[in-house]
Amino acid sequence: MTTTHNPLIVGLPLSRETDDVLLASKELGQRIECPVVVVHALAARRLESQRGLSQRIQGAEQALVPHLARLRDAGLDAHEEVAVCAPADLVVGTAQRMGAELIVTGGGRRSAFRRWMAGSVTEAIVRRAFVPVWVARGRPPVRQPVLCPVDLSTQSKLGLASAVRMAKLLDAPLRVMTVLSEPPSAEGREAEDARRGIDELLEEHAIEGLEVEVVMVRGAPAERIVEASDQAGLLVVGSRGYDPLVPAWLGPVTTRALRSSRCSVLAIREVDVDLEQRERAIGDVADAYRAARELIEDDRAAEALPLIEMAAERAPVNATIQETYAIALKKVGREVEARGRHEIAEMIRSRIGPR
Repeated sequence: MTTTHNPLIVGLPLSRETDDVLLASKELGQRIECPVVVVHALAARRLESQRGLSQRIQGAEQALVPHLARLRDAGLDAHEEVAVCAPADLVVGTAQRMGAELIVTGGGRRSAFRRWMAGSVTEAIVRRAFVPVWVARGRPPVRQPVLCPVDLSTQSKLGLASAVRMAKLLDAPLRVMTVLSEPPSAEGREAEDARRGIDELLEEHAIEGLEVEVVMVRGAPAERIVEASDQAGLLVVGSRGYDPLVPAWLGPVTTRALRSSRCSVLAIREVDVDLEQRERAIGDVADAYRAARELIEDDRAAEALPLIEMAAERAPVNATIQETYAIALKKVGREVEARGRHEIAEMIRSRIGPR
């Protein structure tokens, strides 16, 4: 098979999810025509000898042999990488080092949803990846609808571009969905304006020969999208880029899609085009937060207030910074504002944490 130089990185857990991941990897590798790199992480063990480590690595490589054989029998160029590392670190690091086309990982079947919470390996990969992440559930969704929610944001536009590509690759119809506010706006033009925006967005893509359906519903976006995914083979969602100030934040729609959808999910994250500038801004906020904490601990809350206020304005969804702002406000006697900031911090935690 003729292949591109950008590989598919497959995070293989050697668990009940192995078959789902392998089936998706084989199908995608064949259709994209790219090599496949299977990565498997081993947990570190205290006081382990070099000989013991070598034996564990060798054992893992042997366990991967039959799985690699399935990929090679399908005509794919496949090899493995085994390392002692946190699974998400290994998958994301390998993807960056090799310039991956895509990451494929497992996401838990329906029976495993209760333990598939924030902080899982899959969510950690999605949060940090700079390339699309395919979360495999069940058989590859060939000729099954590809569902793509859009709200005309930059993130959803990125999602639509990937959804169009996947629909073509999988010989599948494309279902574009938008969720309108409830109740309807007073002007009554919301649906008409939304449809016009979607049509204009679709015109930017080569959709000739592709079966496209536009669906508009009302309600809570995350809930309606998860409901609609029951009738889809693949759900494509775009989300904001990775932010070290709020590393656990994927956004409510992406989080609910990952945790609750029945079908496979393709998560696309926006990449910051001016990363150096963003990192400098993050450094400024972090410095202000540290200085404010030290002043508060020295019982100098009044001096800390301007610093933590600036940090809270620049990091509005960072619960730790908002809580520290509440502490400073309380110490200077601004009780009402302090309660408000505390409630904001709790709201942020409730949205980011397990549902």
